[in-house]
Amino acid sequence: AMYYIVNSSKGVSSVFLAKWIGVTQKTAWKLGHAVREMMDPGVEGEPILSGTVELDEKYFGGKPRHKVGVRYKSGKGTKKQPVLVAVKRHGPVRSALIDSDKSAELRPWVERFVQKDAHLMTDENHSYRKIGQQYASHQWVKHAMEEFARGDVHNNTAESFSSLLERAKVGVFHYMSTKHLKRYLNEIGFRWDHRTSVDKVTKKGKRKTIMVPLPVMDMFRSLIVNAIGRQLRWKNNGGISQLQIAAAQV
Repeated sequence: AMYYIVNSSKGVSSVFLAKWIGVTQKTAWKLGHAVREMMDPGVEGEPILSGTVELDEKYFGGKPRHKVGVRYKSGKGTKKQPVLVAVKRHGPVRSALIDSDKSAELRPWVERFVQKDAHLMTDENHSYRKIGQQYASHQWVKHAMEEFARGDVHNNTAESFSSLLERAKVGVFHYMSTKHLKRYLNEIGFRWDHRTSVDKVTKKGKRKTIMVPLPVMDMFRSLIVNAIGRQLRWKNNGGISQLQIAAAQV
């Protein structure tokens, strides 16, 4: 199960995982979440982002059923679950479930994820302007005016991570409950972090930096290290819960 999940590009559904390893779908579902729990670096394993760091919010949820003559709100105007994304260019990503895009909600997460000497890149959300005053610099683009990049100023890398979440939901899992969404974020983030940058020359002779996955065994080693002290168990109602194991027991 660990091999199939780590070696996939967007994840593996519990239905296919069950077929491949010869267990029930219910067992494969629990195994999948156990592997995703191992993909969480935890507070101690989270490198603080530095350099150029992009911030963005992703509103996660399904599309409303179509009704003639009804226009639905999008983004922050909905009841969808907001997710904060912080990513270093050509580097690791960190994400968190948040309650809103207000500065009081975003500030603790940004301070946890990003070093104060970093250069922030965001959209025009005013909450980031208050937070950005604590950092080396803060620049933003105005998406409302169809400005998505101004030279090196953009948050397209953060939006790329958000698009991976959407592709995993639409193409693989089809549904991610808010209760377990953090584990799915762990999986996409683990796969993102275990890449390396490679310089490539295009057919037109231009130099381009692309990100390629690390060897599967390197990712496997990182996964096994995070297994220590983590357990998921079935609950009486058929759900799952994480057991907190003391360091002395480990």
